[in-house]
Amino acid sequence: MQRSFSIELPSLVPLQLPSRMETHLWYILPNEVKSTSLLKQYSQFLSPSEKDKVVQMKGNKLKKNALLARILVRTTIARYQTNYVVDPRSLMFKKNLYGKPEVDWQNQKNCNNPPLHFNLSHTDSLIACGVTVHVPVGIDVEDKERKIKHNVLSLAKRFYSTDEVSFLSTIPDLKVQRKQFIKLWTLKEAYVKALGKGFSAAPFNTFTIHLKAGTEGGYNLCKTSEVNSLEETKKCNGEWKFAVLELADSHYAAICIEDDLASGGAPMKVIVRKTIPFVEDELISESKLL
Repeated sequence: MQRSFSIELPSLVPLQLPSRMETHLWYILPNEVKSTSLLKQYSQFLSPSEKDKVVQMKGNKLKKNALLARILVRTTIARYQTNYVVDPRSLMFKKNLYGKPEVDWQNQKNCNNPPLHFNLSHTDSLIACGVTVHVPVGIDVEDKERKIKHNVLSLAKRFYSTDEVSFLSTIPDLKVQRKQFIKLWTLKEAYVKALGKGFSAAPFNTFTIHLKAGTEGGYNLCKTSEVNSLEETKKCNGEWKFAVLELADSHYAAICIEDDLASGGAPMKVIVRKTIPFVEDELISESKLL
């Protein structure tokens, strides 16, 4: 049962900023937000342009999810400005040269904290927002039971690198193969979103995500450059760190962050919370990596 709330929404509980090499992942399950009065209150936190975009969505479900995505971003970022109280309404956003949304910190008054980086991803049944300090972040969420209309290997040959196709082809169990395909998709999309230059700057078949030898849940990025029609060279580097985890027992979530040289090679730490903004927050896990 959803908890009751007053007409006047309570203040957000402030949180400490993520530490270096730490990602905070917040998510909403839209089906758990049932109160129409709460949704109306959420809409008051949006900018006029955000409200217009919500109204333009076709169908009540899309409108609701678009509203929840915007309130998740605004309330998540506002929690971390711990030196002073931030009204989520006051946050302003801009896009970089390639269209990736960012907080417009220059127009944010009294902000002395290091700027937060965020990234948003959603399916029909889950909306997630990842937050970091100092380094860019990209996230992607996919339903574990996502239907794939085409043959997995045929689809992989269209979008993935030759090494990734080879890896998938060694998996005899078709269900396991499909799940690995989805995990790879989330990892690759998270990297492209962290890079922040659009999909044309990093087509999926120009890089490979490798499972690190001798590790559990560790991944390497290898960029592929074509030398000629018969030969390819691959350069692996540690400039990016990856994590894959499960959310709500129904989704895979991938996180990609740029490595912080000051971290000294420390692994990424992930803290996951589920929320209904202003109503309830639940700490899910400090690490549930796959």
